Amino acid sequence: MIRRIAVIIPACNEEDRVGRCLESVAGAIAGLGHDPSFARSEWASADDVAGPAPGTSRIDAMRALRGAPRGVGTGDVEVTVVLAADGCTDRTVERARQAWAVSNRDGGRARLEIVSGQWHSAGGARAAAARQALAASDPEWIASTDADTMVPENWLRYQVQRAGDGVDAILGTVEPDPAECPPHVYELWQREHTLVESHPHIHAANMGVRASFYEHTGGFPPLACSEDEALLAALHRVGARVEATDRIRAVTSGRLEGRAELGFAHHLRTLSLPREESEWRAPASPIAKTLEGPPSPVANVETISIVNQEVCHE
Repeated sequence: MIRRIAVIIPACNEEDRVGRCLESVAGAIAGLGHDPSFARSEWASADDVAGPAPGTSRIDAMRALRGAPRGVGTGDVEVTVVLAADGCTDRTVERARQAWAVSNRDGGRARLEIVSGQWHSAGGARAAAARQALAASDPEWIASTDADTMVPENWLRYQVQRAGDGVDAILGTVEPDPAECPPHVYELWQREHTLVESHPHIHAANMGVRASFYEHTGGFPPLACSEDEALLAALHRVGARVEATDRIRAVTSGRLEGRAELGFAHHLRTLSLPREESEWRAPASPIAKTLEGPPSPVANVETISIVNQEVCHE
């Protein structure tokens, strides 16, 4: 069983969003304490974990869940959260510390470390956070998200359980926060993304990997974007067992102006343009619901999101 986890989070001027990110991570750490005998029944639907009531954003629904009863703690699992502040000129670090102090309920079993630098890329900052985590706590599993993203309460519990089942890497899904995203952009995004088990998407904002495989492949390269795709390709080359799942769906910012030049916000912005002006094309797919039942069998996911030379939103 996994006993040591690292959560790595790159951040660049995210003072308005880093607090809710760390709140959600703290909730996922507390969620490790759920009794595993009934945890699997909670994997039936990502919408059950993060689904909003009518008129309520997914973020509000997540916050409501964090107030629900949980287990008695993380047991023997130790968690180190590393935030890599990449050239921050705002109050990101201060807000992160404040949010962690309020949200972390697990005392000595979970700690926040902050490293600051000038990596000038999500890949560079993510890799720096991983290096710090590996040096500081020798984790067995590395979970990755972003400072503008909220993860569900079952995020770490699911990854730990699947790692115990032999999975070496997990690719989760993300969706933009409908409270921030223009309705027509949100609808187009849903049409062009398949949110199901064995989905084809790759998001470093919702990803986990066995630490031994991470080190063996060289980890996240210091790229401005697509560092997640590069890591996945390396994992396939060494025969890692990869699972793509919608059971730990995360919510990310729906803003149209982001930090990475060709990141998620760029993709949403192209969707906001008239179709003849858009730089990106993807085959439409119907809005999909999460499958019920136990997790799908372990499989090497060979389908990689289609990304052209100008867009790297996945």
